[in-house]
Amino acid sequence: MRHRGVLVAVMVLLAVGALLFRLPSLDNRPMHGDEAVHAFKFLDLWQKGDYRYDPNEYHGPTIYYAELPVVWLTGRKSFVDIREADYRLPTVLFGAAMLLLLIPLSDALGRRGTVCAGLMLAISPAFVFYSRYYIQEILLTFFTLGMLACGWRYTRCLRPIWLVGAGVCAGLMVATKETAVVTFVACGLGVVLTALWTKHIDGTKLDLRRFSNPKLFAITGGVALFTACLLLTGLFRHPSAAIDYLRSYTPWLGRAHGTSLHRHPWSYYLEILVWWKKGSAHVWSEGLIVGLALIGGIAAALPNKIGKLKCSLPFARFIAFATLLLTAIYSIIPYKTPWCVLSFLLGMILLAGIGASVLLERLPGNILKSAVAVLLLAAFAQLGWQSHRTSYVSYMDSANPYVYAQPVADVVELGRRLEKLSLASTEHNAMVVKVFAKDQYYWPLPWYLREFPNVGFYQGVPEDAQAAIVLADPDFDEQLDKKLGPTHLMNHIYGLRPGAFFEIWIRMDVWKAYLDWKKTQPQPKEEAESG
Repeated sequence: MRHRGVLVAVMVLLAVGALLFRLPSLDNRPMHGDEAVHAFKFLDLWQKGDYRYDPNEYHGPTIYYAELPVVWLTGRKSFVDIREADYRLPTVLFGAAMLLLLIPLSDALGRRGTVCAGLMLAISPAFVFYSRYYIQEILLTFFTLGMLACGWRYTRCLRPIWLVGAGVCAGLMVATKETAVVTFVACGLGVVLTALWTKHIDGTKLDLRRFSNPKLFAITGGVALFTACLLLTGLFRHPSAAIDYLRSYTPWLGRAHGTSLHRHPWSYYLEILVWWKKGSAHVWSEGLIVGLALIGGIAAALPNKIGKLKCSLPFARFIAFATLLLTAIYSIIPYKTPWCVLSFLLGMILLAGIGASVLLERLPGNILKSAVAVLLLAAFAQLGWQSHRTSYVSYMDSANPYVYAQPVADVVELGRRLEKLSLASTEHNAMVVKVFAKDQYYWPLPWYLREFPNVGFYQGVPEDAQAAIVLADPDFDEQLDKKLGPTHLMNHIYGLRPGAFFEIWIRMDVWKAYLDWKKTQPQPKEEAESG
């Protein structure tokens, strides 16, 4: 790949392939609770033209602003009209576009390493799965890669415009998720450790002074701060959001100590990536990426004379140190959710690209190199198969390491049942629906009830429990039998998430109207034939 044009063409083709791999059946999975929360936060921005940062939940607004063009272009007129696929489309686009950000890094990774890294980024089960999720992680990793690409280009040509680009990306990281600060710390320490290691192992000193223009770095910091504040304050409508952002670390630090349901052992992320198996299900593993990343990291750590690489040795060392630090930090923090793995998996993929290149370059003889190339292609194909299974076959299976607190198919059926009941009722969508939950973890129910304006959510059973439809935790069955028994029918129990259920209580007049309405509807062909 001697000509840059060929490399660009290959990366564009990989990006298109990644897009096509991520696009199908975006609505195959019920709306996750986190996705539903973000959908309602987007509603405020879309309908009111206003965004308010909440220091306790929700993270930053970049994902909401990214959704606006999708809603405009699809011509959606109301919140009810927006589909699950509409929300997931922006993250699909960002997930595929990440491959294009590898092009500015081609002289850092080496051209062969760039292509290998692009291929792994395109088919990584974690990246594909969460590219189809309406949450912040893909945008965070996209802006992280953008910051690295811009920073690298600055070191090559010393043009200030690249530092401005890095500042914009850093600001967008801050405006995406609070954990951006972890990446900044790891990258800063990565630079320091790279300089120290190079001096120790090679006996040479990295000349960082030629990149250290205090004025330019102050401007870069100002650009990052301006970009972050612009979005976090709702285009400067709510200046206090800048202070709220700093306050947000109070609850997040509390969670970091594992004072929640998301407490997991230090090895959780490594288990997800290397060897994940539940019961009789098959093994899930991105061990290929981890193994190649280790090869790339070891090659980067060797002395310059021994570890001569067709890539930038300082950049490889920087990525190795930053990735190692990120992996350690996220592993030490007891609070863990599987999508956070993307923050350091990105670095692993960059190192894995270098590792694959090292294997193909260092092995003696064309026959051995060809054999390893074939084995790598077979391993990539197996990784792609896992990725397909993760997103298109086992997308609700708890054995899938990336499925986490995923609502079950029942919640979709519950939404359909309520829609039919509203069609039969004389009140239609205006009928009163009350939800009685033990806690606030009733999401994504609000998403499936969004067409009903008269919905109330209660923690426990209120004094006045009467409503056309009541959805209640089964623990309240005895209380509701006394309050609703004479007037309602407990018709069915629907699953929400694994281990979480809701009963549906239907007022008798609504139930009778539904039965009468059902008689007027055409029966499915198989039912009509069997009848």
